Amino acid sequence: MNKRIVLSLTAVAGLVSLAFAALAPEAWATSTERFVLDDADALAAGELTRTAVHSDGRVTVGAELRRVALPDDVPLVYAAARAADGAIYLGTGNEGRIYRARGDRVELFAETGQLLVSSLAVAGGDLYAGTLPEGRIYRVGADGQPQEVARPDGVEHVWDLVWDARRNLLFAATGPEGRVYGIDRQGRAQVWWDAPASHVMSLALGPEGELYAGTSDDAVVARITAPNQATTVHDFEGNEITALAFRDGVLAVAANEFPDPPSVTSAHTKARSSATATTPVPRPGKGRIWRVDGEGRAERLFAQDEGHITSLAIQGDGTIVAGTGKDGRVIRVNPDRTTAVWIDVDERQVLDLSMEGDDPFFVTGDGAALYHVVDAQPRSAVWQSKVLDGRFRSRWGQLTWRAQGQLVLSTRSGNTEEPDETWSEWSTDLARPGPVRSPAARYLQIRATWSQDPTATLRSVTAYFLPQNQRPRLTDVRIEGPNKAATEALRAERRHQIPDASTQYKLAWTIENPDGDRVRYRIRYREDSQTVWREALRSDHVLTDTHYTWDTNAIPDGLYVVEVRASDELDNPGSLALSDTRQSEPIRIDNHAPRVEQLRFASGRLSGRAVDGLGPIARLEYAVDGGEWLPFFPQDDLFDSATESFAVDLSALDPGNHIVSVRATDASGNAASAEAQIQR
Repeated sequence: MNKRIVLSLTAVAGLVSLAFAALAPEAWATSTERFVLDDADALAAGELTRTAVHSDGRVTVGAELRRVALPDDVPLVYAAARAADGAIYLGTGNEGRIYRARGDRVELFAETGQLLVSSLAVAGGDLYAGTLPEGRIYRVGADGQPQEVARPDGVEHVWDLVWDARRNLLFAATGPEGRVYGIDRQGRAQVWWDAPASHVMSLALGPEGELYAGTSDDAVVARITAPNQATTVHDFEGNEITALAFRDGVLAVAANEFPDPPSVTSAHTKARSSATATTPVPRPGKGRIWRVDGEGRAERLFAQDEGHITSLAIQGDGTIVAGTGKDGRVIRVNPDRTTAVWIDVDERQVLDLSMEGDDPFFVTGDGAALYHVVDAQPRSAVWQSKVLDGRFRSRWGQLTWRAQGQLVLSTRSGNTEEPDETWSEWSTDLARPGPVRSPAARYLQIRATWSQDPTATLRSVTAYFLPQNQRPRLTDVRIEGPNKAATEALRAERRHQIPDASTQYKLAWTIENPDGDRVRYRIRYREDSQTVWREALRSDHVLTDTHYTWDTNAIPDGLYVVEVRASDELDNPGSLALSDTRQSEPIRIDNHAPRVEQLRFASGRLSGRAVDGLGPIARLEYAVDGGEWLPFFPQDDLFDSATESFAVDLSALDPGNHIVSVRATDASGNAASAEAQIQR
């Protein structure tokens, strides 16, 4: 879910100043922040113990539960069915056993020898069980002895079973060939629908004998009225129809979308994360609940992006109840389309449920249990927020809430993402808003208890906090642009890449700013051999960008070190502000052109020298009578010093007078020229 946990940077220090006044000063940021939990997503993101979170953002007392545990070696209850005498049969994995529950007593009833009992249906005094991975269907009598009645060709998975008393047929939804079979009591199997999908996952029977079937791969629901007579009800968004329920002319549909949809070799998505100990946990799917009315109108009633829907039931008043495959929750969708997270259990998956009669129940995976929903006032109803992350060690301020009725709230804190033994104990209760009574830490959790008023309603919770100030850290100081290219060319001895000269040096730096405070930068510099620093900015210049154009026109040539200081003083008072400094590598400042001097023509050669204040000379060129500039090398063929002597061979010139220009360029792109008139 998208949790609405608002980290407001608006300064509200006045609201909590009294709470902080007695605390010793540390490097705390001045911007008070807050956690705000005031909508259904944020309030439902934590743990609910006999509390319910409604879609309009209310938390109320929920359902009372009675948990019945199964043996420790049973990892999941995948399917359940209730017999006429009230006994509840539980299909389990990983040993393919069937248990029978009467009240709070659970006993082993039958063993199929298969991996998983994936579906159950009661027919009179018989119990039918579908299994995987061999696609066997058993009839189990009162003596608990399973008898194989059908194993249709090509079937590996029996996903759902429905008994049709009018036709005296058992319908089976199967895969991986995507068929619905009708099976009589003698075990004769007939194909009623050969679906284009690889799996038919779910079935529901209408009052007139119409059979609804949902598929994987394409999330289609079909209506089957006779063998090979099927019409499409709706093609839903997603890739799997996991569950169907029909009542009073309404078809409820669980349409899920999985990032890794099931294949013919995988177990069903609502069990594949727990059917075997070695099966990897899949990424959570997106769950949608739809209602299709008697006119075929499909309407989406509920959607969540974290957790698929595993099971459905429709109650007498039209309320749709759904189990989820993530976080072990039961959702209620009311006839007016309002919803509620009604039940939250410790187990991770609610895999099947039955809400009819006086004893509604559901079963779970990732911890096999049977839960009875008790018609009684819940005891010890508790709402607990998700772990709230202040990002850094924080001082806690006021805890406020909005509610009708009497509630008590408490908190605990710690420095690990999951609460453990290093966390503080739950604080003493607050009956009215006041300062958080938990020690400073990074994480906070809030708890509300309905210990005094079971009719109370919680609407919102807000916790104020002051994070510890974090130091901004500079990771590098560098130059960019033409002067950077000049430096790199010099280092790599690629002097043919000399850029145009510029006195504008583009300084840049990288900052790590964990808490997002505004950062002010100051710049100073010194000549590499000196110890005295000079400021590059005026004292009133507030620089907040991570780059600065440094005009070096008035700075003597040389190598300079630039230091940048980063400070979060704009958001923190002087005593609490933190800063960091970082220096550049020596930066070459060269704004002056070299000189070309001592030109002399003799014996067909023009000699002279190029002299630069900083050096080295990087290029020499000559041009005759205003013609093209032609490169030449110094006398030692190396451009490696601030003074380079040269002699250009001009013996090939035509006889007569000529003007020869010589141009010298230094490594920073500064260029100067001189000329001589010669006679050949």
